[in-house]
Amino acid sequence: MPSENRHLPPRPIAAIRLDGGRLCLDFVNTIHDRGAVEVEDYLQQPRRLVEWCARAGALRPDDGVRVPRTARERAALMREVETLRRHLHALFAARVDDLPLPADALRGLDRWLHRAWEGQSLGADGQLHWRADARDARLPLKRIALDALDLLGDPHASRLRRCANTRSCGWLFLDTSKNQRRRWCAMETCGTAEKMQRYRQG
Repeated sequence: MPSENRHLPPRPIAAIRLDGGRLCLDFVNTIHDRGAVEVEDYLQQPRRLVEWCARAGALRPDDGVRVPRTARERAALMREVETLRRHLHALFAARVDDLPLPADALRGLDRWLHRAWEGQSLGADGQLHWRADARDARLPLKRIALDALDLLGDPHASRLRRCANTRSCGWLFLDTSKNQRRRWCAMETCGTAEKMQRYRQG
């Protein structure tokens, strides 16, 4: 995201669309209109991060995750959010464009994957469970990283798409439509806007 972009006040968490088709893609899409001059970042504060993660499924009611107490901890968390989001966008955009995956983004995701694996232990039921010391504000980022790994290695990753509204949107999504011809993040937003634009130009 260009540093010269201005940040707009974010909309309520309940009004944020989840059109990516996967948790990791919805996380990448928490930048509204990525190509616009005035950028709306849905996750501008740790409180909003926790609220969004609960809504998107990256946090569960029994996780007991709270916002960090000190300003320094909150700032550090948000830097990690922005970095992981940037790395995941770079990886998925490269996959969409059939380009080599960027090395720095791969290293960034790899670090989060190791943190995620280290935060789990094998239970008596034969399943991995999050340890108590891993249930902090970074827990949803670890889940998002694991979901990103799963998607990158999935044959369905070939269905990754970028919204056809290339002037501003830039959202990524998994095309699960029957004919695999979905063009828009959502027809009622970017699809309608594009049709109106063509109508005015015609």
